[in-house]
Amino acid sequence: MEALRCPVCAGAVSRVEPLSGTLGCSSGHRFDIARQGYVSLLDGGSSGLSSDSADMVAARRRVLDTEPYAAIRGAVADAVAGAVGGGSGPAPLIVDAGCGTGHYLASCLTRIPRARGIGMDLSKYAARSAARIHPRAGAVVADLWRPWPVADGAAAVVLAVFAPRGFGQARRVLGADGRIVVVTPRPDHLGELIDPMGMVGIAPGKHARLVAELGDAGFAAVSTTTVQRRDEWTVDEVVDAIAMGPSAFHSDPARLRERAAALCGPGGGGTVSVTTAVDITTAGS
Repeated sequence: MEALRCPVCAGAVSRVEPLSGTLGCSSGHRFDIARQGYVSLLDGGSSGLSSDSADMVAARRRVLDTEPYAAIRGAVADAVAGAVGGGSGPAPLIVDAGCGTGHYLASCLTRIPRARGIGMDLSKYAARSAARIHPRAGAVVADLWRPWPVADGAAAVVLAVFAPRGFGQARRVLGADGRIVVVTPRPDHLGELIDPMGMVGIAPGKHARLVAELGDAGFAAVSTTTVQRRDEWTVDEVVDAIAMGPSAFHSDPARLRERAAALCGPGGGGTVSVTTAVDITTAGS
């Protein structure tokens, strides 16, 4: 709680009363804690971005529980643990910017028993999931293209997995020895699905642009790890992979299932080989 800030005036926030379900700052701004456990810290402005729907979040939960994405979660947790390092000082704070369901944050907190986490996402459905994902995780509805409702220097690690990245805000909330861990898709990530399923492809040079953007924000790349594998996916897994992402905003669910069934062979009873491939980049100032 001490790491959160009022999105209106940037003042410290705390419970208005010890057992209250409302957070507030000294300037009188108030924010109710939802019964699902998250708090909305939007400042009233808008970047105009769309947030994930309940169906998108449910699809993402199912996808993140599969073996390919469990492997990515494990590698992300290893990278964050390396960024945090050892020691017996104050509990390090991990800020997951664009946390989605909270699966990646939960993997990090399980890997680092002394850490705490805050997940931020524009979607209230994502925040609902993240609020329940781990006992040491809190969840906030926030717009990542606006000033983040987190105190200066409060975080040991900022995590950004397939998410919008406000590197200036990340720099602000990181402590002096803090690190940012960014996960980006490689060009062949889900490559077998892009054309048959009408997905948006991965633009070439994505990692090079990331490194340049980090440099512009004052970060220097420390290391990059690649996770890549091929697995057999069922129709349901293919459908969920599309339904969890931005392609879901302009896709008809029935048509998606028809395409997935055709891709998985006669009658849709087979499987299709799918590549998952990501880069995990760790950077510091």
